[in-house]
Amino acid sequence: MNYATMKLRTLVEQVIEGDEMAKEEFERRWEIPWEQVGTVPISVEKDPRD
Repeated sequence: MNYATMKLRTLVEQVIEGDEMAKEEFERRWEIPWEQVGTVPISVEKDPRD
């Protein structure tokens, strides 16, 4: 599987199923630990100031 190009929903589903590589990609891409999901806001905008 190519986690780097995986859509967010699919990536999250993989993490929920226990896929550690998907978890690492999620944390790399969003720069937050998986354990903090739901406790910090995530913006899908690249640059909210634009």
